[in-house]
Amino acid sequence: MAAPKERGIPLSALNPKFLHTNSTSHTWPFSAIAELIDNAYDPDVRAKQFWVDWTLINNKDCLTFMDNGAGMTRNRMHKMLSFGFSDKRSVKGHVPVGLYGNGFKSGSMRLGKDAIVFSKTRDTMSVGLLSQTYLAAIRAQHVVVPIVTFRRHGQIQVEGATSLQAILKHSLFKTERELFAELRVINATGSTGTRIVIWNLRRTMNGETEFDFTTDRYDIRIWRNACEVKRQDRSAESVPESEYSLQAYCSILYLKPRMQIIIRGQKVRTQLVSKSLAYIANDNYRPAFLSKRIRITFGYNTKSKEQYGIMMYHRNRLIKAYERVGCQRKADSRGVGVIGVIECSFLQPTHNKQDFDNTDKYRAGDDLGITWKTMHNLGVKMEEYWNEIRYKRKREDPKCSTPIEDAVKFPDQSWVQCDNCLKWRRLPDGIDCGLLPEKWFCQMNPDPQFRSCQAEEEPEDSDEDQRSYPKPYKRQRKTSKTQSDENDGGQIFLDTVSVKPAAVGPSLCSTAWGPVGGSLTSSGSIDTAPLGSSPLDPIPLGCTRKNSNGCRLSTNKMPLVNASSFSAALARVKQKLAIQVPVETPTETFALTTASPPPPPRLLTSTRGQADRRPTVRRAERKKEGVNVRAEDVEVEGDGVTWPGQEWNYGRVSLEESESQKEGVKAAVTLMEVEEGEDKEQWVQLEAQHDQLVELMQAASQERDLCREQVQQLRQEVEELKAKCAALESNRRDRAELSHRVESVEVERGALFSQCEQLKTELEDLKRELEDLRETNDPHRLRSLRQSVGRLLVTFVPALNLDQVDYDSNIIDEIVEQVLYEVT
Repeated sequence: MAAPKERGIPLSALNPKFLHTNSTSHTWPFSAIAELIDNAYDPDVRAKQFWVDWTLINNKDCLTFMDNGAGMTRNRMHKMLSFGFSDKRSVKGHVPVGLYGNGFKSGSMRLGKDAIVFSKTRDTMSVGLLSQTYLAAIRAQHVVVPIVTFRRHGQIQVEGATSLQAILKHSLFKTERELFAELRVINATGSTGTRIVIWNLRRTMNGETEFDFTTDRYDIRIWRNACEVKRQDRSAESVPESEYSLQAYCSILYLKPRMQIIIRGQKVRTQLVSKSLAYIANDNYRPAFLSKRIRITFGYNTKSKEQYGIMMYHRNRLIKAYERVGCQRKADSRGVGVIGVIECSFLQPTHNKQDFDNTDKYRAGDDLGITWKTMHNLGVKMEEYWNEIRYKRKREDPKCSTPIEDAVKFPDQSWVQCDNCLKWRRLPDGIDCGLLPEKWFCQMNPDPQFRSCQAEEEPEDSDEDQRSYPKPYKRQRKTSKTQSDENDGGQIFLDTVSVKPAAVGPSLCSTAWGPVGGSLTSSGSIDTAPLGSSPLDPIPLGCTRKNSNGCRLSTNKMPLVNASSFSAALARVKQKLAIQVPVETPTETFALTTASPPPPPRLLTSTRGQADRRPTVRRAERKKEGVNVRAEDVEVEGDGVTWPGQEWNYGRVSLEESESQKEGVKAAVTLMEVEEGEDKEQWVQLEAQHDQLVELMQAASQERDLCREQVQQLRQEVEELKAKCAALESNRRDRAELSHRVESVEVERGALFSQCEQLKTELEDLKRELEDLRETNDPHRLRSLRQSVGRLLVTFVPALNLDQVDYDSNIIDEIVEQVLYEVT
């Protein structure tokens, strides 16, 4: 085999076996179907509707795909049937999904061995064949793609006669008439579009197709055992419906759908995934390699708590569904029911668009200490949302014991797509989208501002909603951690001191010690001293010492004590001691404990051995006759001596003063008891009034809640009435529109009937002329007349090729008779 060359250099060849090899990138059949849907969705096609169906052609199971987009010329079809050609561009913000120029080949060959493509533009109709069966039959060494094009310039011109013969021989359609019949199916959806038929579908080991067409007549499903094999890490209840139902998968295929998908005659109920959740909260995530923030929407699944995870989109197209991250991958209840939605256009998807390239941006990587793990950060954000929602719910309803994932939930917002302009409209709260009619139009919108298809689409979120949601739980934890760090920095070591009084010792040993860092005096006050400067200086562990009064001190090392906690405890002890007033005190110690201390008495000491303190005797009254001096007349100069008579008098005076002070204190205590009793009575009255107020407030709160429920119920009834009125108004308008259309159809029918009558008359005249010419045997005039009749017949039979008609035969006469028979 001589290899083709360009400028003398051999070109790379592509063996037909590569068609099967390339298709193995799709391990899941729905991903292959999604490739065909993407081609119709992209801005170069701009299809509004896309049809998927199953049919039998020549007793073979076939999958058909059709759109009403722009169609393909011969050149574009050749690029689509080739590999690696992708020149798609964004149009008015519509970003194409296709990237590699490989989707149709890998997708169609994954579904079946053979595919034929019919495409129609305003000027041309093209048919292309991509068939493994055809390539094997002709033993091709390269991938060969027959393409035939029909052009209309007054008459139909065929480009690619050899390709036409190959298509008719190796496809399901054996005649040109059958090919034109498939092209005419496109006319039913619009003037342009594309239709794909795939046969020789892949089958399982038991001979059945991998699709289940019988369980649901309006759906295409995958056998459940195949889904269980695909999701071995999950239970049967947690397998999402989108894994085995094409209807469910197509409903979430696009983040914001712009195209209707009809599967086996039933429209897919597409949804805005980020708007169909409960407890919606918007967060932001900025990767280290991007300058802008990426928006993440979190919420709870309102259908099943078993289906949760991250919905990851790329250019509006779903790549990974229900991908569990962070704590959701652990065997506990954290993150259950939570769904996150993010558009990861900054990542690169794989060829089958079912995963992302495992690059440092996606899963691993660290640059200058900045983590690039997208999946890790999504797990952190998801757990933050789960904690915040639980914290908020606990704060609003502390008595609620039902987990939030088990509670009945409804979507926070309701959005519906117009079947005419395909714009999304937001409905008022309280309207159930499940009760809306099968076809919904903008004129049925209760909001008059968006009740027309000409009105712009309502913005999804305001500028305020673009910000990250408040996170009080995270803020509280951060504050607590900061305070804990600050307190840890101020921790100190203290020694506990135990006082062991001696057998006989002064009053200091019988007095209780206060908190560490101060001492409790005999009068009940606390004598504080700075830590480290008090008499209780730290003593080495295991050592003992004695104080000046004979008390033995032992030390035991304590654990770390928080400085702020110690100060607070010390203040509380001071406050408690300040309010304690002793009521009964022994008489002997009353003057020492309650009254203010009198001037200290002079101590009675001996004068023995004190030569420096000799008494100076002063006679108070000297008698001339030499009377002796009495003891009470002796005074001691200085602080040294007090005689017993003077000490007794001083003690008696102090005792009398103490008794009077005791009586005063008793009177004060009695007065305080009386006042305390009155305060108790007032306190009881206040408590009773407080209980009455609490009961009244509870009753008022119950009435308020009841009124709120009634108001909410009335609002729902009003909204339901509004929706019914809107539906009735829409039905009335539809009825009027249908009546107008019926009238138009009647008018057109009358016009067509008149034209048919006129053509019938002309054909009758021509027929009579033909009979006359036959009788006169004028061949030249007969041939000219047959040519005129042939040009007229092209109007009824577009497929008629006048260049191949023999005007000398009676074929034109037979065609005229057949047309007249069909018209009549």
